[in-house]
Amino acid sequence: MKIFSIAVVLLAFTSSSTSADYLRSSGNEDRQLQRGGGGDGGGGGTGDRDRLDEDDLNFRFNKFTVPAGVNLPSRLTARDYPIRDGVYENLKKTDAVSVINQSDYEVDLDIRNLINSVGGLPTYPMNDVNAPYWEELRHVIEVQDKRINDTNNVFFPLAKIWEGSDLGQIAEYVHNEYPGIIQSTFLAELLTEKYGEVNIDFDVIPYRSNEMFLSRDFMVANMSTWAMSTVGPYNFAAKWYAGRARPEEVVWAIKSGRLSEGVPQDIKNAVNAMNINAATEFTAYPEGSPNHPSWPAMHSAIASVSFWLSVVLDLNDEQLCQARLTDYGISYARTVAGVHYPSDNLTGMNLAKEILAKKMADFLSQKYGSDKAKIEAKIAANRFDWNTFDPDDPCPFMTMN
Repeated sequence: MKIFSIAVVLLAFTSSSTSADYLRSSGNEDRQLQRGGGGDGGGGGTGDRDRLDEDDLNFRFNKFTVPAGVNLPSRLTARDYPIRDGVYENLKKTDAVSVINQSDYEVDLDIRNLINSVGGLPTYPMNDVNAPYWEELRHVIEVQDKRINDTNNVFFPLAKIWEGSDLGQIAEYVHNEYPGIIQSTFLAELLTEKYGEVNIDFDVIPYRSNEMFLSRDFMVANMSTWAMSTVGPYNFAAKWYAGRARPEEVVWAIKSGRLSEGVPQDIKNAVNAMNINAATEFTAYPEGSPNHPSWPAMHSAIASVSFWLSVVLDLNDEQLCQARLTDYGISYARTVAGVHYPSDNLTGMNLAKEILAKKMADFLSQKYGSDKAKIEAKIAANRFDWNTFDPDDPCPFMTMN
């Protein structure tokens, strides 16, 4: 087992900030994309590519293997993101996962606009010890220490489907699992009315008969699959637009001495204290992070159950609480595993909400003959900004009753 010894060197961080501060902070409030400049082309956003912050250390995602005969730069930098056309075509010939850009046949919403709608681009490693990026990396490092050395200290709220789990188990729940299996576990419990009577909103899913098996059980199962498949292409297009490096890439660059400038001393000390011999060993998984950029998180993007359920059903407080805790748990578990920053998770969930809000009325009206105006009204009434989620009080509406 890998052993991290970082509690002392991160003491200043943990004493001045609570875990909850980093669980709910997106870290990207000031990074709105500037509009205009440069044409989109296939890769999109050449103007964004040209506006590099002077303190940016130009460290971007590079976790893929280039086969012989494939022509790519030795390292991708900010100039290559959003993925430009020549890089895009050759990157698809590597083991990089789901390389998608604005030209993809499933991407019919503007990626730059979607990114702006969730707060703009993520933070990146900067030549500034006080830059927000380093706060996020600190948090990921701290959580790895807890996962390994204090695994029973589950410091964030869990849905009932995960009650009694330790941090190691939580990390494994979101490791190469069948897409949607965790959501399905919760939905199965919901439909057996473990959390109270299930009430369909007949303004959204029209009444067919007193026993609504097709428009209840089948509808919920169908919505879960539809939501994941709808969000996926846009999430990956945003990943390959932003090119945020995985935590393990940055940690290993620090550990191996390739990245030093701008790195806070406490982070250097913490990384150098780690007993790891490869980048992947920073994480909970033998293979490390997946071979696609960190932001926004795909597990988080498919953790949208609480949003679309709020539209098609009339949820009681317990149902909504468990739905949100399920979404949050799936999302934050990837930080527990060391493969995502907190803002990857929050942005992934908010991005899914934005995409589904644009797509759901058309889908439901075509599939179930629903009234689009009523669907759109229900969507507007149930929008939720995950940046406001408080792990110390995850379901405040429960305490008000």
